[in-house]
Order: sequence, then C-alpha cells, then structure tokens
Amino acid sequence: MVEPGISVQKPADLLDELDSAEWKRAGSTATGPPLGRSATRVHSPAPANDTVLDHLAACDGEIADFIAQARRAPAPAVEPGLPTRAAAYERARVQAEDLGMDWPSYLAAMEWRHAASSALLMGDTDVIRREPCPACRTWGLIWVVSHKAAMCVNRYCAERSGPRMWTLAQLAAERNGGAMDAQAAG
Repeated sequence: MVEPGISVQKPADLLDELDSAEWKRAGSTATGPPLGRSATRVHSPAPANDTVLDHLAACDGEIADFIAQARRAPAPAVEPGLPTRAAAYERARVQAEDLGMDWPSYLAAMEWRHAASSALLMGDTDVIRREPCPACRTWGLIWVVSHKAAMCVNRYCAERSGPRMWTLAQLAAERNGGAMDAQAAG
C-alpha cells in the first residue's frame, strides 16, 4: 500500500540510476558493515561494487526470463528513444496483460521487489515502512540489514507466535495477493 501523495520510483528508473559509475564504485551502497570475523585480506578489494553488479544482472535476467516465458504473446512495438530497461518492463507488462490470469499480478510483484531492493541498495529504507506487516496489518515494518529482511516491531506481532521477519519476495507476494508464489512454482 502506498500512502496518497507519495510517489514511488519505477524499477527501471532505479536500476538505471544504480547502473551509473557512482553506484558501481566499491563501498557505494548502504549494505551495512560485514557481520562477524573474516580472514585477513591478501589482495585488495575489488574496485567495483559486486553487490550492485550482481543486483543489476539478477533483475535484468529475471525480466528477460519473464519475457521469454511469455513469448506466446505478440511482442509490442517499442517506442523509439525509450531506455532499454524501461522498454523491457513495458514489453513484459503488455505480454502479461495478453496472457491474462495471474501474470499481471506476478509482474507487479516482481517490479515492486526490483524497485524495493534497488531503493534499499541506495539506502532508502522508507520503501519498507510504506508496507503493512502481513501478520498484524500495522505499519510497524523496519528493514534489518543484517538479516536482509523486514521485521515488524509492533508489540502485537511480538505477542503472537507467528513470523515477524519478511523477505522482499514474501512482502511482494503478500502485496499482490500471493500470485507471485503461484507463478514462481509453475
């Protein structure tokens, strides 16, 4: 749920922003300090941020896989001048609507997850605060960097014996009525 008056950036825009040299530089994301002890470095760290590069590759690959799975739908004409990522999301949107059933919900969940994970990489944890807790339906979610999950800090959730931690995939599925789980399994 998005609060009225708050604009949410599209996943293609966030991914294009992450694809800049500034974000690809080592140490540029808000991933937090490493946990625990680690071995002494023998070599210098990579000059690029592997987290950002892996995230870009995963998101681009997932949208390409979605398009490949939805090949039965006719490919729409791409507007000239539309950036590559925005065109890929637009093509997937058109194909999902042509396929019907749960595909639009699955794509909406995937787009939200891409946008949320990109925003979190850039340090914007407010994207999680805008979502209600799937268990107690209150606005008590916070992002826990060490667990890479959202946690509900509402005392009613603490009193229940159910889960209080939610991954981005679980939040996306909950947000879109569970369609993401059904399509991912099939």
